[in-house]
Amino acid sequence: MTEGHEPELSIDDQAMLWVLEGQKDPEALAQAMRWCDESPEHRAAYDRVEAALIRLDSAGKSLRSHEMAGQTGRSDQRLWKLAIAASVIGLLVIGVLGFKKEVGQPQGRREVAVGGGRLQDEPLVLSTKKGEVRKVTLTDGSVVTLDSDSRLLVWMRSDRRDLELDHGRVHFEVAHDRSRPFTVMADGSSTTALGTVFDVERRARCKVNIVLFEGKVAVTPPCQRQLVNSPVVKRYLEPGERLRYSPPAAQETPAVPEPAPANEGQWVTGVKSYNDETVGSILAEVNLYSQVQLVADTPEIANMRVSADLHIRNPQNVAKHLARSLGLTVEIQGNDKIILKK
Repeated sequence: MTEGHEPELSIDDQAMLWVLEGQKDPEALAQAMRWCDESPEHRAAYDRVEAALIRLDSAGKSLRSHEMAGQTGRSDQRLWKLAIAASVIGLLVIGVLGFKKEVGQPQGRREVAVGGGRLQDEPLVLSTKKGEVRKVTLTDGSVVTLDSDSRLLVWMRSDRRDLELDHGRVHFEVAHDRSRPFTVMADGSSTTALGTVFDVERRARCKVNIVLFEGKVAVTPPCQRQLVNSPVVKRYLEPGERLRYSPPAAQETPAVPEPAPANEGQWVTGVKSYNDETVGSILAEVNLYSQVQLVADTPEIANMRVSADLHIRNPQNVAKHLARSLGLTVEIQGNDKIILKK
């Protein structure tokens, strides 16, 4: 178990301390990541607190300036940080916890303080199971298509439309409304549009992909700790471009717009055209849609390349097509594994 904060503290309180300490100390950040790896509950609590700090930028600046001025002992620092964190992000963290409620579950109406005012803040929660693809028309006329194993939170307000991608991939067809910007959040990143068609994907923490098909979007990066008085870095995409973000530790150079592959967005139809693609990449995408997993028996097979139109939600069909095209054999193991062999 990671050495750190007193076990009598709640998981949320420990997460607050890890987030605060990790902001100014790389060693503490490494310890925080080990703490997150101890259990899914730790990871979820850490993500909630960090996301709250990122979204509440002005409050985060105040918190950091107070933190620099403190000169107290470890025990007092812990209590002081908890008090500050609770006062700054407590309401927002409670709101994020509340967002985990699915539509249809009994719940009362909540009010959350935002920007000095008070407003009803009860999101619509849309989700899909593995293998399910779901298309939904929102109240403003926008259409969202959720890919397999995805979860999207939606707030429709009088002056703006806010959405948050918890995980998965979503295709957005945004109804034009210049008076109400349409913004999709994922790990603190934001993609803002007026009337636009685009995808946002988040399969792992801080790993966010954005693809633009029509219109124009402004994108801010995920998992960035904003420095006091520093400008927000925005990237603008043109149709046919994409941005791919990796966790800060793994991203050697800043993400820049690049041409998107021609088959981006085809997942919505269920049939995807691959051009000189590796078998390993194809299997990874097909495995998103089924409990039956496709496996390449050797690295040599995984690195083979193929061009084909494939029904990516049908693993049996994909296995047969690849075997026929590449001279492979298909071995079925139990009810949940198909192996491609030579």
